[in-house]
Amino acid sequence: MSMQAASVESVISTILISNYRILELFWEKDLAFDFQWSVLRERTYLAFQPWAARYPDHIFEGSWHSLENKASGHCILLAALDALVREFIEPSHGDSRVKQEMMGAWQQGIVSRVSVLPIKAAANAAFIGDHNLNSEELRGAYRSSDVAEVPWRRTLMPVLHYHESIVEEYIKKEGLHEAHLHLNGSTFAETCWLRALRTPYTEIKGFNAAWKGNRKKPSMPELVAQVNPELGPARLFHHLRTAARLRVWLRAIVENRVLPDAQFPFSLAQLGSSGEDEWTVGLIDILPEKSEMRDIQGELDWMTTLIVRLRQRPSIIHSRMFHAYLLLQNEYCQLLVQNEQQYGFDQFQKFTYTELRESAEAEYKARFCTMHGLQTNYSKVGYLEGRFAPKDTVKKSEHLLRAILGGYLEYLQDASEESLAMGRIRSASLTSLLSLLDQYFRTNGQDHRRIHRLALVVHFIKQAWSPGHGLTSGLYRHYGLDRDLRERTIVLLNCLKLWPMLRHWIRGIDAAANELHAPPDVFAATFRICSRAGLTRRTYHAGEDFRHILTGIAVIYEALNFLDLRNGDRIGHGTAMGIHPKLWLERMPGNITLPRGEWMLGMLAAWKMARDIPDLVALTNNLQRELEEIACQIFQRPLSSSAIERAMDLRGLSRLDVMYNQSEYKTSKGESFGLLWQEERELVRKAADEQPQDMALLWEWLSDKKIQMRSEEFIVIKSAFLKTDC
Repeated sequence: MSMQAASVESVISTILISNYRILELFWEKDLAFDFQWSVLRERTYLAFQPWAARYPDHIFEGSWHSLENKASGHCILLAALDALVREFIEPSHGDSRVKQEMMGAWQQGIVSRVSVLPIKAAANAAFIGDHNLNSEELRGAYRSSDVAEVPWRRTLMPVLHYHESIVEEYIKKEGLHEAHLHLNGSTFAETCWLRALRTPYTEIKGFNAAWKGNRKKPSMPELVAQVNPELGPARLFHHLRTAARLRVWLRAIVENRVLPDAQFPFSLAQLGSSGEDEWTVGLIDILPEKSEMRDIQGELDWMTTLIVRLRQRPSIIHSRMFHAYLLLQNEYCQLLVQNEQQYGFDQFQKFTYTELRESAEAEYKARFCTMHGLQTNYSKVGYLEGRFAPKDTVKKSEHLLRAILGGYLEYLQDASEESLAMGRIRSASLTSLLSLLDQYFRTNGQDHRRIHRLALVVHFIKQAWSPGHGLTSGLYRHYGLDRDLRERTIVLLNCLKLWPMLRHWIRGIDAAANELHAPPDVFAATFRICSRAGLTRRTYHAGEDFRHILTGIAVIYEALNFLDLRNGDRIGHGTAMGIHPKLWLERMPGNITLPRGEWMLGMLAAWKMARDIPDLVALTNNLQRELEEIACQIFQRPLSSSAIERAMDLRGLSRLDVMYNQSEYKTSKGESFGLLWQEERELVRKAADEQPQDMALLWEWLSDKKIQMRSEEFIVIKSAFLKTDC
């Protein structure tokens, strides 16, 4: 598929319906004020410039005037939505789809920044034509004839994509094999938005707590400031309350529930601050049903009807209210979805800190229904691999597994043609849920096309570490993570003992999160323990986020070796091995700053790989020289590359047992993990007997505070290191 960037017109259109500068302009103004294009130009330009700074100003000016000319008398909002529909959407068999050649630009530049719902609604309105249809007629006009009704249809987000007949037929016959769905963090932003409108205080409670807790670490406020520099918990709550009230008014307009003599709100500021008995004056039947919290289809319906009405009977105040609603909606959605300007895992991780999905994701059924799709007779996914983070107590683990498997059982019940007599699923014990699931598949056989089969993968979380003194860095490198992994591994395996039927569902393990926070060797003991316990399917995320391409490749190499990954196991992403070095160099500055120890390990891996290739003798010698020079800086004495290799190859040993073996800390003074880790202790004892000097050097690397500090000091390396020096 050829890739095409979004046009400047579409970028401007996206800004007009999503940027905080436009929202600020609207906030205090009379809702009946007719904004001209010239009033919005400066704020739009300021938002556009960082996005496309390489363009000269005449590019923006030309596109701005072109968009204004195409408006043809329509309001600014409809002009922006129409521009997006024209560029990206086309009709297809009674529905709308993304143009194939525009799919890349659509995913990166548009739907990562704005909700797809108003664009879908504008497409519906455009392709239906200017017919005077009511809501029910609109739904009928734009419902694909071959889509069967499923119980959860109204809760599903309409995903706009291009259609490929061969792919669609394959999905229908075989189903997709979804190998990587994080069960937490995958709820559509629009679903979270509707929940937040209904119960704003509940939905942002976690956000408030995280905001207060993160004031010393700026990650979350940094994300919020990117969306709106003035946004905080109080203002977010006020915006949600204003949006909820706007929505009540807009739906009343669509459904003709506004009294003829009603006084519309003067401004957004007034609407949001009015008392409960003031803002509803002039409306009929204002209380929405609780089901609207999940009614995505209802949201699309009223938006489509409103756009059709605005085309037929333009209204400044109706248009302004709708425009303001979309600005508030997209502000919230930008706190949930990473866009194309937010590169790297660090940016991604900031979204997890907001906790704006936490309330919506306490229940899991909705995600299983979403993966199933709209068809009643088959699921679009054949096998679903759901991933979750392990807990640190059996009680917490039981609660989480009950929620996941209970949600899956509820999905099976809804997807079945006959109701399953299963009682109150949500109050069932984990033992009962496992028995009910076993009963379901015994009764219904292994025909998985009607539903999707679930397998669970436990993904351990990498954690940041920094050197220091005392308790800040622990007794050795990644001490906190190492102890946490042990604790969660023991809890996981205890759960498998307490509920043996869990082995049918929990199929493997993974190590995920920020790759720069921890290397593969920290997870080696955990992977071995889990493998001995029967969890033999392993994944490790490596080579996606890296400072230098050589260190990215090194992490993949170390994951393969330290974790003993084999056929059927998986490296998550592995971009460093796939990206062309020339492309990487073109996108990087001339110099890269990275920790000295990270560079040493990168040189070690590169040297070990290069020395086996006869044509790379000169390169091997240069890598060896660089390795020994960096190691000398860290250890403050000359070390041969062979000595470094032997010691670093032992990093996969159980660190706690290495400490007991190599220091004054003895096993009797530490925690005992029983027989579970006995084989790990034997591996350490054997290495100490056979390689005493190497073990001593390893322990220096792991525990010496000065060595830790020197290895974590940042140094400058040329991006084209091999090309220039080797």
